[in-house]
Amino acid sequence: MALGCVFLATAAHGQIELRFDPADTTLAVGETCRMSIVIDDPLPAIRTIDVTVTYDAAVVRPLGGGAGTLYTASGVTTFQGFEQPEPGRWHGYAVLMGAGLSIHGPGELYYWNLEALLDGRSPVTAVQVYASTTDGSWFSTVLLPDAAVKVGSGAAAVDGEKPSGGGSLVLAPNPFNPRTGVTFELPEAGWTTITVHDLRGARIATLFEGTAAAGPLAVAWDGRDDDGRLLPGGIYLFTVSAPRWRAEAKGVLLR
Repeated sequence: MALGCVFLATAAHGQIELRFDPADTTLAVGETCRMSIVIDDPLPAIRTIDVTVTYDAAVVRPLGGGAGTLYTASGVTTFQGFEQPEPGRWHGYAVLMGAGLSIHGPGELYYWNLEALLDGRSPVTAVQVYASTTDGSWFSTVLLPDAAVKVGSGAAAVDGEKPSGGGSLVLAPNPFNPRTGVTFELPEAGWTTITVHDLRGARIATLFEGTAAAGPLAVAWDGRDDDGRLLPGGIYLFTVSAPRWRAEAKGVLLR
């Protein structure tokens, strides 16, 4: 959906329209790309861009960001920054340093670099956008439609989805600290394992191994490996395996 925000009464203009570029892209695990916030209109005079974006931290991660080419090509000193206050959210800004200075489109206002982590689909949504003119007053409405990043096939089972073959794998809470519950519906009785893996695919913890009856089964994970060591915050892959059934879910451990 398109976003409209900026609530100050001193707005100099009614509205500007921005867009993510690319709006939709597909990456393989481990690939990186640059996603830009661009303006196509040559008319507004812009001094400041300030944006907060949400994304799926289990699918992609930010590698930084900064002022776009409209700022860097202007030759004017720019105060800029990129912050990740929490997994799944980043905040970036760029401001021309000097009274009465401005940039004009079309072109790139801001960018962020991202890396694909695991198969899935990450919506990219601007939850707050501010843009100001040369005198520091704000545009009353900034429109920035959502984008999306698809990694791999995008078909890996995620929280609450049913994998092929039946059953469901759910993590709750997710993100979590210090522990999460892992529950699933086993379509049929059989030898079953529940394991936790890091992003390299290495098994770090075994939560269940044995014969399980058909139906619900629940275990918990406290963020420790099989040797009892506390693991760092990050993204982990939970896997349930049975003779004719397998499901995966991504979990985010906060530290």
